[in-house]
Amino acid sequence: MTVTKTATATKTMTKTATKTMTASPTQTATATATMKPGKYIYIPPAPGKAAVIETSKAVVIVGPKGAKIPSFTPPPGKKIITVVFTVNKEKTKPPSKSTAFVNIDPAFYRDYYADALIIAARKETSQPIREQLYEAVYKLSNDEVPILWLGQYVHVRVQWSWVKGRYYNPVLAERYDLLYEDRGAPKVPTGIGNYKNGPRTYVIATIGWPSTFDPAADYETFGWDVWHQIGDTLVTYWKSETNYVVPDLAVAWAHSPDGKTWYFVIRGGVKAYDPWHQKTYDIKAIDVLFTIWRIARLNLDPSWMITTFVDVNKSKVLTEQEFNQILASGKVVAEYKGKKITPTSLKQLLDFFGYNGPTAGVVELKLYQPYAAILSILADPFTSVIPMKYVFDYAKGLQGKYEEALKASDYGKNPAAWAKFIGTGENEPSHLLLNKYPVGTGPYYVASYKRDSYIVLRYNPYYWNRTLWNMAPYGMNGRPWHMTVIYIINNDAVSRIELFEKGVADVAVVPLDRLKDVEGYKYPGTNYQIIVRKGALEPTIIFIVLNTMKKPFDNKLVRKALMYAIPFQQIKDVVYAGYLGRLYGVLPAGFPGHNDAIVEHYTFNLAKAMMLIKESGINPSKYSIEIWYNQGNSQREKIATLLQQTWGQLGFKV
Repeated sequence: MTVTKTATATKTMTKTATKTMTASPTQTATATATMKPGKYIYIPPAPGKAAVIETSKAVVIVGPKGAKIPSFTPPPGKKIITVVFTVNKEKTKPPSKSTAFVNIDPAFYRDYYADALIIAARKETSQPIREQLYEAVYKLSNDEVPILWLGQYVHVRVQWSWVKGRYYNPVLAERYDLLYEDRGAPKVPTGIGNYKNGPRTYVIATIGWPSTFDPAADYETFGWDVWHQIGDTLVTYWKSETNYVVPDLAVAWAHSPDGKTWYFVIRGGVKAYDPWHQKTYDIKAIDVLFTIWRIARLNLDPSWMITTFVDVNKSKVLTEQEFNQILASGKVVAEYKGKKITPTSLKQLLDFFGYNGPTAGVVELKLYQPYAAILSILADPFTSVIPMKYVFDYAKGLQGKYEEALKASDYGKNPAAWAKFIGTGENEPSHLLLNKYPVGTGPYYVASYKRDSYIVLRYNPYYWNRTLWNMAPYGMNGRPWHMTVIYIINNDAVSRIELFEKGVADVAVVPLDRLKDVEGYKYPGTNYQIIVRKGALEPTIIFIVLNTMKKPFDNKLVRKALMYAIPFQQIKDVVYAGYLGRLYGVLPAGFPGHNDAIVEHYTFNLAKAMMLIKESGINPSKYSIEIWYNQGNSQREKIATLLQQTWGQLGFKV
């Protein structure tokens, strides 16, 4: 799909002369139409016509090249953003050949208008325009209803009162070396070796298991939680901060004016610790490039977040001298915490970021198109840097080939040469190695684990930021307050809560319908008690998936009818004990583009649902709906039972 911009809103959608996707929808000011008070203009997509979507600060027109623009009058003061697209059907994978969830397409739903808006927003470097494009996506998803949104979780923290310093970040787990406890916290045997849960040990009673210990293949919350403790990324979010990233393994960064080339100056003096062989590895720019290149090469679950935006084979390693020459041209831009400069030397760039320590080379990343959120992706734990030499020391078939791989790639100038050594898929040797023996640079390392039972982390004595642990309350004498972190896996809620109440764990996963049972529970002989804290909405979405390729779910009116036949309030109160917020479209609250003022609010209304079924033209008695949920999930079972009753009243066999 090619997405381009136009300078004015004309009667038909016209394409500018460009061969590739661009990222600059144009703002124009044209006028002609009426709008009901309190309503937002919305003209949905139709064959041969553009869609018109009014957002909070603009009117977005999106359609294929040559499409007619419906007549409308934009409200005074609102600009027009026009997005024109062309579909290359030969290169577009049909929904029937996609894989649910793996391609982030659980409902097998395809809408070129939505795709064009998302592509345009991804490429747009202007934050105000990007936000209006995402608002248009939110409105379009609200009307099309590709999946049925039930809501998003309210963040709940359940802990003993002796735990201090907890915080919440919607995109990253807590760093456990940033938490601490009362010195008087009880010492309770964990049942795992000789470990006790005391003031210097942090124990989490949880469920599940990481899908893998290889960050390049991991795409779920548990594994990302672990890697946030044992790994480092180029950039990160400090504690609860979400507005901007801060340095981690990159001490400074900059980009070309067009946003397609990014430069990351790598922190010097960083070591990865290999506890399995009692070794350390110096981390340099080539390790960073190898890490990112390998994510793309493996082609496993999270790889799309790299391959969609980064041309890893055209990326490369630079020396500080080479980067200095690039900076001297005066054509590189650096932005940090709302400030912006055009540095002409490496020293000036480092001063801008407030860094005066050693460096270990520079990584140049080439993007296919400008992508404003690339820094956010590089903060995700799946990009945690691993030492290239560790892979070549111990992965099957790669031992002794490290120097050969370095020379083949011209020491990082031609990373495509690594394809001779690193393969793809789940049986690839480097993946098998890291899946069993993870190695990272973070504040902790994996000391031991037993699948589906426990994971023990110990503080990393080689961690590059040990000075943090000399600062109260994070630690003392160069050691973190929590010297040990233990995940205890217990999938049975009853026994897990028993462990928690005994003080075996500091925090625990507690079913929402059991929160009132544990809140206020006191530890015998002390004033410590279990605390339940209700916070902001989490980005986790609760939804029902329909196969939109099958009748009657291919009919938008049927999908909307099913939405109106969902007893939302009952689900919130009975199933989630009130810990559920409403959601009316694809973007969770807190994300750019989420704006409930511009969308239809679905409420439980059987009369309206029946009216929509009638308008759809289908006979519901001819269709049978099967609701599937994972065995043992009592919440989903309750939802299925409620939907069986309400959807059955529409005439479906449920």
